[in-house]
Amino acid sequence: MSDQDLQARIYRARKLGSVSSTEWQSYTWKNELAEQRRRIVLHLSEALAEADTEHNPYHMLERAVGIAAVCMRRLIECRLVTDRFRETPLEVHEIDVKKDVEWREPFVSRTASEIFNNYDLTARRLEKRTPKVISDKMLHARVIGVLSGSAYLPDGLLIASDTQSKTQLFHFSPPEIARIFDAFLEDEVTLTFDGYMDKDGKVSGTRKVFASRE
Repeated sequence: MSDQDLQARIYRARKLGSVSSTEWQSYTWKNELAEQRRRIVLHLSEALAEADTEHNPYHMLERAVGIAAVCMRRLIECRLVTDRFRETPLEVHEIDVKKDVEWREPFVSRTASEIFNNYDLTARRLEKRTPKVISDKMLHARVIGVLSGSAYLPDGLLIASDTQSKTQLFHFSPPEIARIFDAFLEDEVTLTFDGYMDKDGKVSGTRKVFASRE
């Protein structure tokens, strides 16, 4: 390449300007998730105690659940948690819809209407769901409610996405919802690898990257 051609290429490159960026970091999302964890536990306790507060704890809960879910999703999507964590199901309790009962669609303006008509609130069952499934359901929450005073279930938080709500609800006692967030916060990536390779270690063009997090 001649000096003239090289200078022309440099000139054209400079006309494009510059783009500054960095690598994704976990602390930004974990710091926010830790704050929303604190808020959810606080506002859930306020709601359960019917505390006299300047704010509405139910409004604050709805906000905190949504923000926490975004943080969880970003940690997963940006590969800021280990592959093992992404693939390891976490324990959650679920409440099923009632059988042989006509479903009553909740009003759009309500966060937890028709609960007693639609769901069997006499029992919950232990299930295991991946971190992504849990964060997805929380992010798209159609149901956010606080259960208290039940003879069958512990006081806690009811959450379900729009699609999930037709089959079941998540039910979390305060310590249980805290443990979900702690699982994200305590997972630490110590080794990262990105490249244009498949899982067998063979180079296969540049259209698909392979990434691992340990």
